[in-house]
Amino acid sequence: MRLAALFASALAPFLILACAAPRDLGGRTDTGPGGLDPGDGSSIDDGSGPIDLDGGAPYAVFGVQASHGPYTGGTRIEIRGRGFSSKTRVKIGGVEVDPTTVVASDPLHVQVLTPPGEPGPADVEMIDVPTGQTAFLSGGFTYDSFYADPSSGATTGGTLITLTGRGTKWVTGTTATVDGKPCGDLAVKDETHLTCVAPAGTPGVKAISITTPDTVVVSARDAYTYADTTDGYRGGLAGDKLPGELKVIALVNPNGDLLPEATVVVRGSDGSIQTAKTSISGVASFAAPPPAPVTVTITKKCIQPTTFDGVKVRSVTAYLNPVMSVACISPEGEPPPTGGKVKELGSAVGELVWPIGVEFKRGGWKGVPDPKTKTQRKAAYVFAASSSNLSRFTLPSPEQATTDTSPGTVGYQFIFNTLPGITTLYAVAGIEDRPEGKQATFDPYVYGLVRGVGIPGGGVIDRVFIPMTGTFTAQVDHDLIGLGKTARGPDRIRASLAIDVGGGYMLLPNGSKDALLPLGGPVSFVGVPPLLGALASSSYVATVEASTGSYLAAPLTAVNKQKHRIAGKTVSIGPFLALPRITSPAVDKPWDGRTVSFDLPSGVADVIVIGVGAVDGSTQWTIVLPGDTRSVTLPDFSAKPELGLPAGNLIIGVSAAKLDADFSYDSVRYGQLGRSQWTAYAYDTANGYW
Repeated sequence: MRLAALFASALAPFLILACAAPRDLGGRTDTGPGGLDPGDGSSIDDGSGPIDLDGGAPYAVFGVQASHGPYTGGTRIEIRGRGFSSKTRVKIGGVEVDPTTVVASDPLHVQVLTPPGEPGPADVEMIDVPTGQTAFLSGGFTYDSFYADPSSGATTGGTLITLTGRGTKWVTGTTATVDGKPCGDLAVKDETHLTCVAPAGTPGVKAISITTPDTVVVSARDAYTYADTTDGYRGGLAGDKLPGELKVIALVNPNGDLLPEATVVVRGSDGSIQTAKTSISGVASFAAPPPAPVTVTITKKCIQPTTFDGVKVRSVTAYLNPVMSVACISPEGEPPPTGGKVKELGSAVGELVWPIGVEFKRGGWKGVPDPKTKTQRKAAYVFAASSSNLSRFTLPSPEQATTDTSPGTVGYQFIFNTLPGITTLYAVAGIEDRPEGKQATFDPYVYGLVRGVGIPGGGVIDRVFIPMTGTFTAQVDHDLIGLGKTARGPDRIRASLAIDVGGGYMLLPNGSKDALLPLGGPVSFVGVPPLLGALASSSYVATVEASTGSYLAAPLTAVNKQKHRIAGKTVSIGPFLALPRITSPAVDKPWDGRTVSFDLPSGVADVIVIGVGAVDGSTQWTIVLPGDTRSVTLPDFSAKPELGLPAGNLIIGVSAAKLDADFSYDSVRYGQLGRSQWTAYAYDTANGYW
């Protein structure tokens, strides 16, 4: 694949695709004495023009890009200067950079990952080991005093952000803005922690500013990224404890549009009921709601209802789905929307580098054997760390491969498109076989990983070098404990293994196993990376789902996101949750339309998620309960059946879930209502009618 210049408005040129000669990512050209002139009339070094290597000290630091990042470290930066070598040591703020993250692509550029540091300016020091030469840039990198988690969210807003500071003194009355807009529902937990809900914004990377009552303002540039993507941190329960005014916000998927004229029913613990309609801004307020805990239901004609039970706080934000039926086709004759906005992607352009011990020379694919058949080839693919460990490794299209014939300077060029934000990129190289008419296979041999890569929305980050130094030489064995079953199932397992790389998961080509129950021994994963080098601080993440039938259906029970660091010895995975048993609606009696109940041992779940739906899939009533609740009473919509479920046969599904130890139902978010966030879960279904 060849590269040419991509010109973005008001930006220096970056490379993506074209038919021109490949760009030299090392910055070298044939037109000058060795500067950083890319040969197209512009400079790749901050617009300052080519660097004169004949002037000044032979060993020097000129600048750092990116120039700032969180105090926790983990920001990928490129240090620019001259005289660098592959034997360069780097210190930032006096703290030595992990040598496994140091990549010197040429005498002018060194890529590193920042270590943790104290907020404020930090000096950058370069040390050439063979000669002892040093270069120093005072205050070359600045550590931000706080960071946001998550660091990205949907442009529609609604993302619950936790801001964590070091040395901050946040108190009641502190305010925060994202891109100059107030962050809503702000709550100060202590001097170094606060939460707020992101406002709506435009795509791109934005600054967060925090102001204390005594007008001390601190800001972090590039702290938050808006992207047109569904994030799991929005919606749900938030705010101060009841009693007090209860605010219910209704939005409709896929884009989070405000939903006016929705019916909101609030049922108190004493059985009293209050009803209201949402305003044009999608809000219904209850100045004096019934006694807590309350049950809040939001619905509308042609909108699927949602209920939150056990509500003890003052804010409920619900994202509702449209009803997918002929009766709800829009006046224009089109079905309700099911897709979101076009996602704005960013690009990373760089090289996969095999270190060979020869200064700034391109090495062969060490560790990857030669192909044995005509349909095989050496191939490597770049991935972004997955937000879910439940995703499975998928081989991209062959056109996206980097091969041993790809162009490059010290490595092999790649182009990778992904959602914007700070992410971890990893590459897997191996032998690919795509025989005609048969399923493609991929045998991994070598991987590389780089953290803290800032992907700009709609733009390109250039010169990303991924050192290909990791191997797939370990074996991980799992022994399942506490896996019960009923006469109906489960009868098989699907086990997966991923690696937590911090802020996401590395999915593995050999990370999935299927087997029938009972098992004859441990579940083994052969050919996975040992936790060394770039993965030295990482953990294996195990998931085992025991399900029923070839469609992996209910009843099922699973252990998810169980972490360990052990290879070569058997690790116990479990225990598994007991299965819920649905008692209402009953199989042999019509449903009353109001009561959903089930049996489950006490103390096993943090949250219960129930779906009661029509068999045609057009409508499902989603019900969210605290973990120790076993029955819920829903509003009576018999007088307005368009607000509830259509009459007929029903499918009822109950999920009991465990989450992380710090989970609180009073701040449950939509992302916590899906399996990717659960540490264990059990699910069963029943049929009913009404």
